Amino acid sequence: MGTVALFGLFGVFLLMKIPIPFSLALSGMLTLILVTGRPVLVVVQRMATSMESFSLLAIPLFILAGEIINKSGAGERLVRFANMLVGHVTGGLAHSNILASMFFGGISGSASADTAAIGSILIPAMSKSGYSKEFATAVTITSSPIGNLIPPSITLVIYGWLAGVQVSRLFVAGIVPGILVGFMLMGLAYVLSKKHNYGTHQDFNLKELWRSFLDAMPALVLPVIILGGMFSGIFTATEAAAVAVVYSLFISLFIYRKPGLADLPGVFVRSCKLSGGVVLLIAMTGGFGWIMSIEKIPIHLSQFFLAITPNSLFFLFSVIAISLLVGCFLTPTSALVLLVPVLFPVAQNFGVDPLHFGMVLVSALVIGHVTPPVGLCLYIGSSISGIPVTKLIKPIMPFFGVLLLLSVLVALFPGLVLTLPRLLL
Repeated sequence: MGTVALFGLFGVFLLMKIPIPFSLALSGMLTLILVTGRPVLVVVQRMATSMESFSLLAIPLFILAGEIINKSGAGERLVRFANMLVGHVTGGLAHSNILASMFFGGISGSASADTAAIGSILIPAMSKSGYSKEFATAVTITSSPIGNLIPPSITLVIYGWLAGVQVSRLFVAGIVPGILVGFMLMGLAYVLSKKHNYGTHQDFNLKELWRSFLDAMPALVLPVIILGGMFSGIFTATEAAAVAVVYSLFISLFIYRKPGLADLPGVFVRSCKLSGGVVLLIAMTGGFGWIMSIEKIPIHLSQFFLAITPNSLFFLFSVIAISLLVGCFLTPTSALVLLVPVLFPVAQNFGVDPLHFGMVLVSALVIGHVTPPVGLCLYIGSSISGIPVTKLIKPIMPFFGVLLLLSVLVALFPGLVLTLPRLLL
C-alpha cells in the first residue's frame, strides 16, 4: 500500500507539473500521513540530516568553477585547439566538436553548459563550412553528455553520495568510458562525413597547433590538477573542487582576463541558483528515501528482481532499459535520486561492483539529455541552430545508437570501468 501511494502520488504531482523536489516532498509527506500515521516532522528531520555530508560541498564548488571557466572564453580556445588537432581529417569540424566536448566536459562537468558553449561556436562554423545544420546540431547535442562521464562530473558526485561510493574512484572509473564514447562518436562522424562529403580540407599546421595548445593549456591543466591531487592523496574530491574554484578564478582574472571583477557577482548569483536547485532536490530526496526504507521498498524490489532475473548481466540490461525510459521524463540528476535508493540494493544482492553499477546507470541516464520531452541538450541545441526538435530526431538517431552502445559495452565489460581505479587508487 505504501509503495503504491508513494509512487502514485509522485506521478500525479509530476503530471500536475509540480517541480520534482516538491513532488518528492509532497508525495513523501502525504504517504507518511495517510499510510504510516507517523508525524510529518520526521520527514523534515530526514531532509536536514541528509545534507550533513562533506562530499556534497563538492557540488556547488564544481558548479562555481564551471561557471567561471564558461565565462572566461575557455570554450573558444578549446575549440581552436581541437580544430588544429583534428581539423585536417575528413569531417574535421565534427571531430573538433566532439573533441572540444571532451575537453570542456573535463572542465565544466555539465552537459548543458557544454552544448551552449561549444554549440554557439561550432554549429554556425560547421554550417558555413558545408555541413548540414542538422548534422552539426546532432553532433553537438550528442557529444555534450560526455561531460557527465569525464571527471569532474556533478552527476558522479551525486551518485557517489547516494551510493556511499568514494567520489575519487568514480572520477577515475569514468575516464575510459568517457574517452571511449568520444572516439566512437568521432568514428561515426567520419563515416557520415565521408558519405555526405561534409567538411572542407584543412592542412595540418604544427606551428598553429602549438600556439593553440599554449593558449588552451591553462584551462586544460584544471582536470589534471583535480585528478592528480586526488590520485596522490593530496586532497579529497571536495577539496579538489575548492582548488578548482581558486584556479579557475586565477586563470580567468590574470590570464584570460575574462570575466572581469565587475562580472563576478553575476557569475556567483547564477552558480547559487544552479546549486540551490540541485541541493534542494537532494534534501527532498532524504525524506522520500527514508519512507522507501521504512516501507521496505528496496527489499521487495530486490526479491522481485532476484525472482525474475537469471543473472547480474540481465539485471544490468534491465537497468539500462529503465534508465532510458525514466531519462525521457527526468533529468539525470533527478533520475539518480529516484533510482539509486531503489536499484542499488538490488545490484548489491547480485554482487555487482558499485563502480560498475554506477557507470552503467549514469551512462544510460545521460542519454536523457538528448531525448524528448525533457532533454536539455536537445532543446539548447535546437534553440542555437533554429531547427525544430522534430526535425532533429532523425539525424540524432545514429549518434543515439552510439551512446546506447556505450552503456551496453560498460555492462558487458566491467574492466572498462574497474581496471583504472584498481591500478591508480
